[in-house]
Amino acid sequence: MTARLFTGGRLLRPDPAPAAIDSLAVAGGNIIAVGTEAQCRAALPADAEVVQLDRAVLAPGFVDTHLHPMVMSVFEQQLVLDSATSIAEVLDAVRDQARTTDAGRAVIGFQLDDARLAERRLPTAAELQAAAGPGRNVVLLRRDGHHAVASEAALRAVGFDRPDTIVEGGAVEFDASGVATGLVRERAVEPLLGLLGDVTMDDLEAGAASWSERLLRQGVTAISAMCQTTAEGPSGGAGTFEAVGWSALVDRLPFDVQTILITPDVGDVDVYRDTPLHRPGAGRRLDAVKLFLDGTLGGCTACMHLPFSDHPHTSGLATLDPDEAYRRLEATHLAGLSACVHAIGDAANARAAELFGRLLAAHPGAHRHRVEHASVLDEATIQRIAELGLTAVVQPINLHSEAHWLADRVGAQRLSGTYAFRSLLEAGVRLAGSSDAPIESTDVLAALDAAVHRPTLAADQAISGLDALRMYTTAASAVRGTEGRLGSLAVGLQADLVVLSADPTAVRPAEVHVQRTVIGGIDHFVAQGA
Repeated sequence: MTARLFTGGRLLRPDPAPAAIDSLAVAGGNIIAVGTEAQCRAALPADAEVVQLDRAVLAPGFVDTHLHPMVMSVFEQQLVLDSATSIAEVLDAVRDQARTTDAGRAVIGFQLDDARLAERRLPTAAELQAAAGPGRNVVLLRRDGHHAVASEAALRAVGFDRPDTIVEGGAVEFDASGVATGLVRERAVEPLLGLLGDVTMDDLEAGAASWSERLLRQGVTAISAMCQTTAEGPSGGAGTFEAVGWSALVDRLPFDVQTILITPDVGDVDVYRDTPLHRPGAGRRLDAVKLFLDGTLGGCTACMHLPFSDHPHTSGLATLDPDEAYRRLEATHLAGLSACVHAIGDAANARAAELFGRLLAAHPGAHRHRVEHASVLDEATIQRIAELGLTAVVQPINLHSEAHWLADRVGAQRLSGTYAFRSLLEAGVRLAGSSDAPIESTDVLAALDAAVHRPTLAADQAISGLDALRMYTTAASAVRGTEGRLGSLAVGLQADLVVLSADPTAVRPAEVHVQRTVIGGIDHFVAQGA
């Protein structure tokens, strides 16, 4: 590999503190010197390539600790509704997609946000059917990924047209006449997504190439990939073969990859470790299992102690029996794996802390267990998460995408405990940053901006730019178990780097641009003019 000298800028390490040094030397894919230009030149051969930073900032490559790569690959090929502002726009998009899609295939859409629609509601089954045409299956996934609306034909196809329908861990909505409205929640989404039909490897490869290029433009060099093995999870029945497909795609991507299986059977880890998903020497590790305790804030299925302020008829939904959740946690822990627990509502987070407390009392020892999202918390739960040494894997970008309804949803009393990043850090909890893509944007700089600048959403929970950067570098690497390989600018670590137009800890991150993304010392993105 080419020896390279990066010089003439500022290095943002970011731990133990940003240091005023301007050069870094790379050889063999690793960082071999950090310091002054003279010190770094002395560590390199005379013919080393010189990259002049021109006063730009060199930082560790960004790490996204929670995304769904196979769903992302499918999203790239389907109808995306995040810009729709009315029911009419949604139905027009469905109508157009139906005209250009083979008659036997379902119309599938993603990122539908009823809070952005003028009518403040989701389209009905009858409206979707009228737009798509008789007999056409239509399934539109709400932005949170835990709710969907479906056409009448799609509901019939999965047996959701009968008022006596019962879905464990989910729900199908019916009107007063016993007619399905089209809305389904949580585990009831899974059968509908099974209507997606065959997705070819060519489709998945094209989708992965598209989102991979986007992440590189955004400075991301490492990811933690959530991947289903059964119908349990956001992809439903269509996700049964996610792990198989992901194992075929993973080596086509340049990132350091941790795979986290969504599975009720920890034994699946051993099965899939005998695939390209687990090649530690090649930056591929399968070492964690995920489970769900509740739903989402956007769909009012996050499990709360008290009802939602703007939907007082419900306090959310618990999606997994506590005894079954503990069984899975114990099996994961005893197998030496990380347990990743989805908990969004305050009641779900309290339950997560209770289950982890029970687990670690029975089986003490080192661990890298995580609470995914940790969105709404009370003070007692924050303290318990800290005592147990759990990492909160959070998505600051939610503060942008949910700003138009979040305060109304949780209410004034709970707002300061919502995305409570400062309280978590002050309690000693490690915070790792992520996107939960494709539910949210993978733009790390936008996420940093949201974490630092949140004037209308509990401004007291804003954190410093340096703490925000650590969420996507050192802390993110630590929860993945790669702190000895990446996440900082230190000698001996892999040369995963991002060149930024300015220091995101000193100016608004939203004003900063990625100029270059380097993985293992090799350029994977260089902006024009950089």
